[in-house]
Amino acid sequence: MSDRIESIRALLTKDPDDLFLNYSLAMECAAAGRADEALAAFARCNELDAGYIPAYVEAGKCARSAGRLDAAREQFQKALDLARSAGETHTADAIVQQIESLG
Repeated sequence: MSDRIESIRALLTKDPDDLFLNYSLAMECAAAGRADEALAAFARCNELDAGYIPAYVEAGKCARSAGRLDAAREQFQKALDLARSAGETHTADAIVQQIESLG
C-alpha cells in the first residue's frame, strides 16, 4: 500500500492539480489507516472541485473511522447539500444513511 501511495505522490509532483490523482491518494491513505493524510488529500480534492461529491462522502467515512464524528457529519452534510442541489436523489438517500450511522 505504501508503494502505491508513493507512486501517486510521484505522479502528483508532475500534475498537482489532477483531481483524480488527489482522490486516489486520499483513498489509498484512508485504506492504509493514515487518516490525517487522507483527510488532507480529500480537502485538496475539494479545493480543486468543490462539487465533487465522492470526496466529501469518503472524507466523512474516513473521519468517522478515525472517531472524528463532528468532522464526519460536516463532510456528509456538504455532500448531501451538493447531491440535493444537483437533484441526485439516490445519492442523497445514501448520504442520509451515512449521517444516520453517526447516531
